[in-house]
Amino acid sequence: MTNNDLVNVASEFGNPIYVYDSEKITSQYQRLTTAFSKIGNLRINYATKALSNISILKLMRQMGSGLDTVSIQEVQLGLAAGFEPQAIIYTPNGVSLN
Repeated sequence: MTNNDLVNVASEFGNPIYVYDSEKITSQYQRLTTAFSKIGNLRINYATKALSNISILKLMRQMGSGLDTVSIQEVQLGLAAGFEPQAIIYTPNGVSLN
């Protein structure tokens, strides 16, 4: 994406606006999986709290990522994005062990 591309998007849709570069996300994901390619049964789990945009979640699923969630809402988003339940890790924050 060039600056000109971003200016055109802002002109067309107004601002503030969030724009995500799927090519960059994909290349970074591939870079990460390549770095750990010697690990058998590797699955990267995307932390939904980092960005819960459903289009990004769908992209992560298409690339083979699992999902790391901390709330029921994040689990529901993951399911809506097409993740299988077994690909979703649920680790809620602040849960008492007592």
